[in-house]
Amino acid sequence: MERNIRLNWPDLVKEAVNRRKEQHLTQEQLAVLANVSKPTLNNFERGKTTITLDSALKILRTLGLE
Repeated sequence: MERNIRLNWPDLVKEAVNRRKEQHLTQEQLAVLANVSKPTLNNFERGKTTITLDSALKILRTLGLE
């Protein structure tokens, strides 16, 4: 069975940025916690879709958005 799941990428990124700020984390701190590079985190927060799914999931999991 094939399911089509649509993600609203801009809303997901916006929620992740809000969560980071609510948790009083800098980009550098979140990058370390998520085990991604700061440029990767920066690209994620700018809504770039060129980062890997693995990196995006690491960031989202770290923020409790899994």
